[in-house]
Amino acid sequence: IVCGHFISFAQPSAFATRAITQINVVVGAFFALSGYVAAYTTTENAERKADPRLINTPAPKWILQRVFGYYPLHFLVLLLFAPMFIFSDVSFGGLPQAIGHGLMAFTMTQAWFPMHAEVWNAPTWFLSALTFAMAVLPFALPRLAEQSKPQLRRSAFFLFLAGLLPKLGYCYDNHAWGLLEGAMSPKAMHNLAIFNVQRFNPFYALIEVLLGAVACRLVMLDGTEGEKAPKASAVATALPVVGMIAVILARAFGVVQISDLLTRAVIFIPLFLLFLMAAHRASVQPKVTDPLVKLLSSKLLVTLGGLAFPIFVVHGPLGQLFYKKIVANYLWGGPLNVVCGPWFFYAYLGIVLVSAWVLQKTFITNKSVGALSKSILG
Repeated sequence: IVCGHFISFAQPSAFATRAITQINVVVGAFFALSGYVAAYTTTENAERKADPRLINTPAPKWILQRVFGYYPLHFLVLLLFAPMFIFSDVSFGGLPQAIGHGLMAFTMTQAWFPMHAEVWNAPTWFLSALTFAMAVLPFALPRLAEQSKPQLRRSAFFLFLAGLLPKLGYCYDNHAWGLLEGAMSPKAMHNLAIFNVQRFNPFYALIEVLLGAVACRLVMLDGTEGEKAPKASAVATALPVVGMIAVILARAFGVVQISDLLTRAVIFIPLFLLFLMAAHRASVQPKVTDPLVKLLSSKLLVTLGGLAFPIFVVHGPLGQLFYKKIVANYLWGGPLNVVCGPWFFYAYLGIVLVSAWVLQKTFITNKSVGALSKSILG
């Protein structure tokens, strides 16, 4: 996702651009993963019921506990880069626009505004949409936890259908069946506002979160109620990964021409959920032998995984600092891909990684920050 937002400044090949800018497809996996983790931590294994901590915690408190898992860092980064965001907004639209965009960003409501979802720290529209899903989960998870496997499969079908129909409508009405939207400029879009509704609106994010929760519950009920548990295998884990990579590459080569939105809903998310379920089954075996699961649990990838969230939050503002014309002209005399050359993109990646590490060590794991969050939550 980091590369997808700023790879153009490295002057990549046309193929690399088409492959790496498919972030509209890949981002759905993070919503599904969020739902999967939420179901795993709040419902009972091998039982059709929710965890008592979910049932007995008032919904507002439960929601705030989840939101405060990511809001403090979001808030800090907005504060640190607020002068840059305000300078840019005031230059283009005046102080009222800067105030409006700031309110959207700080309250994490920007995803509800399809043409302004990427105000200030653009990638954090994801947190805006995720927050709505978090607000729904304490009501949805107990109901999903009560369902049997046949009922969960039925829920998965209707959720899939609810997410697919609006995307079919977008493609049909705008003749967008084969567009590679992530590699297109906004001006080339057939209907940018409608596309952005599909891309940003929290209702569609909620569907993917709930699909993740349903997938998790299907695994958690393995071997119950007389239904034989599927066998874990390395093939079951690897094949969905191969499929996800293949569809990204096929679209980049132009072999497969399917809209970002349809690729995400019909191919990528189902394959990703199959991967999660297979990896889950492989990881709970008495002895983990699946090579892909063992790789994912390696020290290096676990360390990088710990940096994933601060990388996500900070890469957008740093990219604006170095590449956004109005800011870079003022600070550096021009965007740094022009001043320094395309090679600076790799320096940018290093700066993002170091900044994420600093935030992780000084803020995210800071006990005082955790204590303050707990005091606010009561």
